[in-house]
Amino acid sequence: MKQFLKMFFASLLAICFAVVMCSLFFALLLSMLIAMSEPQPVVKANSVLVFDMSVAVQDRPVGQTGREFIDQAMGMPIAGAVSMRSLTEGIRLAATDSDIKALLLKGSFRVDGYSSGFAALREVKEAIEAFSESGKPVYAYTYYPTARDLYVLSAVDTVYMNPEGLVADTGMSMSGMYLGGFMDKYGIGVQVTRAGEYKAAAESFVLEGMSEPAREANQALLEDFWQEYLDTIAAGSDLEPGVYQEKLNELGMLQASEALELGLVDELAHSHVLLEEMQRISGEEEDGLSFTQTSMSAYLSAKVKPRYSSSGYVSVIYAEGPIVDGEGDPSEVGSDRFVREIRKARLDEDVKAIVLRVNSPGGSALASEMIQKELRLAQEAGKPLVVSMGTYAASGGYWISAYADRIFAQPNTLTGSIGVIGIFFNFEEIAGTHGVNFDTVKMTEHADLMDSFRAKTEEEMSLVQRQVDMVYDSFLNKVAQGRGLDVERVREIAGGRIWSGVDALDLGLVDELGGLNDAIAFAGREAGLGSEPTIQERPEPVDFFKQLSESLAKQGASVNQELLKPVARLYGELNELGSRYNDPKGVYAILPYEIEID
Repeated sequence: MKQFLKMFFASLLAICFAVVMCSLFFALLLSMLIAMSEPQPVVKANSVLVFDMSVAVQDRPVGQTGREFIDQAMGMPIAGAVSMRSLTEGIRLAATDSDIKALLLKGSFRVDGYSSGFAALREVKEAIEAFSESGKPVYAYTYYPTARDLYVLSAVDTVYMNPEGLVADTGMSMSGMYLGGFMDKYGIGVQVTRAGEYKAAAESFVLEGMSEPAREANQALLEDFWQEYLDTIAAGSDLEPGVYQEKLNELGMLQASEALELGLVDELAHSHVLLEEMQRISGEEEDGLSFTQTSMSAYLSAKVKPRYSSSGYVSVIYAEGPIVDGEGDPSEVGSDRFVREIRKARLDEDVKAIVLRVNSPGGSALASEMIQKELRLAQEAGKPLVVSMGTYAASGGYWISAYADRIFAQPNTLTGSIGVIGIFFNFEEIAGTHGVNFDTVKMTEHADLMDSFRAKTEEEMSLVQRQVDMVYDSFLNKVAQGRGLDVERVREIAGGRIWSGVDALDLGLVDELGGLNDAIAFAGREAGLGSEPTIQERPEPVDFFKQLSESLAKQGASVNQELLKPVARLYGELNELGSRYNDPKGVYAILPYEIEID
């Protein structure tokens, strides 16, 4: 019977594996056939460039995920993404393209992870302003504009809104999830240490609400962000900034008629009015049902191409997502993977300068140090290093930025958070509740210090605190050395406190307010390539099949296990706690992941 069961389950596993393999093969075949049958993108003459904003605007180059591949193969709508740089470059190219007569915006921005942050959208808005300044009109049609939409629509010449629409902006808030009560209720032990009064990253696991220092820092940051937002909205509507805030306080959300009255939109109209206006500009399609248009995705595919140069490149390296030890996945900054990318740029004689684009809340202290060290080696090799801070460049995100020759940030960049935490989970109580016990023999006093089956003693926590303090002192010294500041001055502005880009400029933590293009232009001039250098983007976008082939190459005989991993994650890329908190010493320079600014 035992042998029979072994054979039975082995056969069952083989059948399951064969089914998975066959499914993937036919999906791949179908995808290739679709790709071969799809016509090449064409930019139509005298057309309106249509940008559907229902995408996630991310910093790093875009590759096709497994989820998008399956959706495309099944003919389902794809919730896509676009890289900020390709989008802004495309809009600026269209401004001087004789085939493009106008720009039309529709839809509502999608947020996925660290995408579509206000700092990135500021660069999109500036590109739209440049398009408008070229003399070509910019239109938008909206139903339920969010705060992110309004921020970008402030650059639009004519905004149409459906008469039954609603402004889905109730103001800006900053919130986080606090699990202290949950941990207590279910017997999950959490022990934390920290260096820095304002370092609040671990509070979400041990408290039931914000500490007073965290509330103070969050309030100050939000006030800076809110004022920048109000000023932007006011500039686009000839409205006093305070008036918009008063209306939100009074009404909560604005009806379409109220948005018109305030000048947030220019006309209330149904879609046929917009259609007639677009047909007036570009002419009708042959069937008369629409207007001559080119989608933004088709335009970017046709027009935004890699450029080549015999004089050299500026390498733009995107550090977007949490900083983790090891390889990480495409949405994370894995230390091993990024060290390789930086080393490639350092050893490449054609790379004359490096721009590090940071959009990260930080993470593993060890991983941050590994990345920073490789960046310093590139500097020592004579390559200028410039940092462009996106929506987030805090904690470990600031750690990897500190030694740059010049740091650019946006006014609504969240940066600073120069502090360190130690966080340790244990399951002693919940295990005991269910009759699970642990027993240990050991040869040294603290051999099981890092185990999670018991709480740490006071003496052990003091040993951990010693490690945290040492890492914090190292962090302070690195910032002081990198920024040319006195260590005590850095200590005054550190403490884990978060700062807006505006405050960071005043404090000397950044050098200049500006976006990615400003950083690239500066790096180009420093490297002798001029203010419009040819760039090389790293890491290259990784699509589904490349990930799949890498899994096959790495695992060989255990391929079935690796094949099932991407398949299982196609429709839900859950960020497990363990994959984020993976520093070998349990020491982190990180923001709370739960922070949301809307």
